[in-house]
Amino acid sequence: MKILLTGACGMLGRAIRRVCGAEHELVLFDTAAAVVQAGGIQASVTDAEAVDRAAQGCQAIIHTAAMHGAFYGKAPNAEFLRVNVLGAENLFQAALRHGIRRLALSSTLEVLIGWTGAAYGNAVLDESLPPRPDWIYPVSKLMVEQLSAFYAVHHGLEVVNLRYCGLHEKSQDELGFGLPARQLPATDAARANLLAATRPGLRNEVFIIAPDSPLTQQDSNDAVQGKDLWAILERHWPGCGAALRARGLEPKPQFFWPVTRIDKAKLMLGWQPEATFEKFLGSLGWLRK
Repeated sequence: MKILLTGACGMLGRAIRRVCGAEHELVLFDTAAAVVQAGGIQASVTDAEAVDRAAQGCQAIIHTAAMHGAFYGKAPNAEFLRVNVLGAENLFQAALRHGIRRLALSSTLEVLIGWTGAAYGNAVLDESLPPRPDWIYPVSKLMVEQLSAFYAVHHGLEVVNLRYCGLHEKSQDELGFGLPARQLPATDAARANLLAATRPGLRNEVFIIAPDSPLTQQDSNDAVQGKDLWAILERHWPGCGAALRARGLEPKPQFFWPVTRIDKAKLMLGWQPEATFEKFLGSLGWLRK
């Protein structure tokens, strides 16, 4: 399949390129000069003509380019709207002109919990909760999700939005305690994007892309209330404390929140993160009893 990949030189774009390999033909699109060296197109998604040219001959679009959290306090609201919302509009229009049915778009968990993450307290999160963005970036991403629904319902496009937790260009072992709730390697999100762009039967969907966590609401409550963090870990990974202490690793309350449920992504998208806290523990010599 020939896929237009925006943000091809960003963290997630690079991960998609690595994970994809030779399975699909990627048309690389980015504002960075490095994209030219990789055989791609240097342009912005705000350039409707450049987007239209890049989309010719493609069967799907993976859209990762955005004004995101790195620009917090550094760019005016209008710039977030111009790049994120109008940029997405250019992609939808190009898709209609060139008969592209499927678009996979990057969103963010901040649509639900905002920059501070406090919108729902320490509640366990899933896609059924109403959005509560608290600054312009997640507001713009929520607008794109609504625009996606419009194009799916009224123009027949197949649009999938992926709400990521904290993505990092780190390995499973480097993330460590981030894996029970907060963090995910970009390579896992990359695989979710490729599934979102190619899996049949999806039309107007939003998926949370986050760790596959066994943590419960009670676990999250206990962590926030300052209860024994080791006891919380032992509930799910019996005997793990010895392996962690041997490496001088100490849990902190923030490692147990925000907890999300990814059942919808597993069921409908066929996605499962490869990086898990259990595998990390295994790398330390822990074995499940």
